[in-house]
Amino acid sequence: MSFHRLLAPEENSIQAPAPHRSIHREKIPSQLKTFSSIPVALAGFQYAATKVSSFLHHEVLVTEALLRSNAGTTLGGFLFAIIPRLLLPPMPLYSALELVVKICVVGVGFQYALDIVNQRMGVAEDTINKPYRPIPGGLISLRGADARWVLAWILFPLLSYTLSGYWVGMWALVWQVEVGFCYVWPKPNNPVVRNLFTGVATFIIISLVNSVVVEQHPGRNMPLVLRASLAGWAGLIIQIQEFHDVEGDRIAGKRTLPLVLGETKVWLMRYATCWLFFATHALFLLWGLVLAQSSSWSGGIYAAGAMQVILGAAVGLRVIWSDSMAKDRETYFYWLTVLFWMMIVYVSLLSTAM
Repeated sequence: MSFHRLLAPEENSIQAPAPHRSIHREKIPSQLKTFSSIPVALAGFQYAATKVSSFLHHEVLVTEALLRSNAGTTLGGFLFAIIPRLLLPPMPLYSALELVVKICVVGVGFQYALDIVNQRMGVAEDTINKPYRPIPGGLISLRGADARWVLAWILFPLLSYTLSGYWVGMWALVWQVEVGFCYVWPKPNNPVVRNLFTGVATFIIISLVNSVVVEQHPGRNMPLVLRASLAGWAGLIIQIQEFHDVEGDRIAGKRTLPLVLGETKVWLMRYATCWLFFATHALFLLWGLVLAQSSSWSGGIYAAGAMQVILGAAVGLRVIWSDSMAKDRETYFYWLTVLFWMMIVYVSLLSTAM
């Protein structure tokens, strides 16, 4: 055996790890690539999160501007309609919170379904009377309003049905039919329809709340006569909304009572509206005095009856004493809103006697 052969295995054993070392060196760049891709992924995630956050913030601004002017009457109306139903008599906390969440969702959907159509079809009027709204304010384009309209009208009845069943979903569809009739087609342009619209809207609000409650608590149904009476009251007195919008209504071509009567006769409308407040609230008080005798909440009925008469008389007097559009706006947006809430509570108390 030669000396060369004796060394051969040792040389082979020394050189054998060489391929392993080369493989290890090849793995290092791939690991570096993996580590270097992490900042890229984080940057992509941060960019996506920023875009989503910006989109949501923009939609919050749009929704706030869209719902602002009617939130007190509509959303407040839903809340004041549900609170007495939770307390007469008191129900378990979990059930009460569940109903409040459902009403908040339905209430926002209800108002959004109206306001997006109203403001999409009334840009000229809003530019004069309510320039803060999203379309004249530049927050959304007409195309953006159309997209939100379609989405809202799909989601509102579906969510209503999912949350509280068939009747709530049906009332949501009835509401959209009324909005479409009055604001899209045939869009009748006369004062009577404007008053009827508010009366029907009030009836739908109270019926929506009633259906949400009855779906879980069948024994808390509000009689139809009470819902219809509240709706009739709202339809009779809602013309006070016309006094502060005269210029915008004229530009939009609307035939409201102040424009039909003219400036020389509009005082007749103010006096008639004042007396309607006096008469309707007196009748509601008398009705309450009769029903209170068979209710376990008679003290609440007496107190609420007195309050609705005082507030009703105050609003009526403000109508005839007003000497500026600013006062008319205050009467409509603040005084009438509080009165509407009071009437909902009062009617809810009357339901305990029926």
